[in-house]
Amino acid sequence: MRLFLLLALLYFAQGLPSGLIAKALPALLRDQGVSLSLIGFTSALALPWALKFLWAPLIDRYGTRKQWLLGLNGLTMALMLLVASRDFEAWVDRLPWLLAVLFCANVVSATQDIATDGYAITRLKPEWRGLGNSIQVVGYKLGMVMGSGGLLWLVSHHGWQASYGGLACLMLLVIVPVLFMEDARTPVQLAATHTEWQGLHGYAGLFRDFVAQPGLGWWLATIALYKFGDSLASRMTGPLLTDSGFSLAQIGVITGVAGATAGVIGAFVGGTTLLRIGRREALLGFGVMQALGLAGYLLVVAGAHDLYTVGAVVYFEQFADGLSTVALFTLMMDRCRAHSPGTDYSLQASLMVMVTGVAATSGGLFTDRFGYGAVFATAAILTLLALVPAILFFRKSGYRRASTTRGIRSRA
Repeated sequence: MRLFLLLALLYFAQGLPSGLIAKALPALLRDQGVSLSLIGFTSALALPWALKFLWAPLIDRYGTRKQWLLGLNGLTMALMLLVASRDFEAWVDRLPWLLAVLFCANVVSATQDIATDGYAITRLKPEWRGLGNSIQVVGYKLGMVMGSGGLLWLVSHHGWQASYGGLACLMLLVIVPVLFMEDARTPVQLAATHTEWQGLHGYAGLFRDFVAQPGLGWWLATIALYKFGDSLASRMTGPLLTDSGFSLAQIGVITGVAGATAGVIGAFVGGTTLLRIGRREALLGFGVMQALGLAGYLLVVAGAHDLYTVGAVVYFEQFADGLSTVALFTLMMDRCRAHSPGTDYSLQASLMVMVTGVAATSGGLFTDRFGYGAVFATAAILTLLALVPAILFFRKSGYRRASTTRGIRSRA
């Protein structure tokens, strides 16, 4: 229980600055009259999350998880306090400096993710990884909500400095437990969970040896495609509901508050269900549910605009998204080697971020050309097609159907 609570706090800490950068920043900048083209450029702040695999071997090679997590979370708090040190209007007057600080915060947050994933993979027994990934998804989502919608609400009532300064102080809830976390101490313990490599050849060998594992090509294809359809269509749900006549307030409640709640519930259910039915059945079954959820928006496209129908479509799709995300993340953990968990997980996550980023960028162009019906139908079909490499991976790697009591057995 202590481990799960610590992981929840660590992933929550990643969501706080990410919520500002990904969600709240565009609204805050637009409120100050910043151009839409410049606001669009702020998406480049997420680049560290796509490239974090490049420095992940350093986190696996040097120091302990505890040392990294203490330093990185302390640095995150310092950067947040720096952003809170002056009014937001003053930052807009020096916007390049604000973007530079936020870029650094993203680098730190992405690096914290490497250390946290490495710690989670090392500490979680295989049968508890499903529940551990539920904690990851829920903790991060709650941090994002607090750092985005929660921040905007606080700013409207208490101003920028007090609001963001208060969020920065929440980092103490993470830093204090990290002081008491269990971590490898002896040379033998460190050797079991830390990789050894020398020079550029050894560094490159970490990635080469990972990719060379039997059946991994099919698994990397699964990672690249599993969320591609969802990313292609997900940004079009808001415009679809707007064009269907829903008000901003209604869309905020349906997709924001209630939709996020459904996603959190899905993440919890996904972890507990995966424990009973096993990885293979969860990834494939939850993938089918994700495809059905995306196809559900075709009802809205066809003219089903009553609040209850739209709400049911959004809630089911978000619930399925929580289920499928937990299944995918759990299998990503399974593919990590004991001596380089942060590197292996970051490599997989970076691949997913880069591919889904292309899909998200293409979604608007695709919809402009072919319409809402085409984008949601295509997204559902692509999600189903992504299960083909998953099936081939399971056949190659030797996954068996899990029992209801022991989770998964694997010959991989």
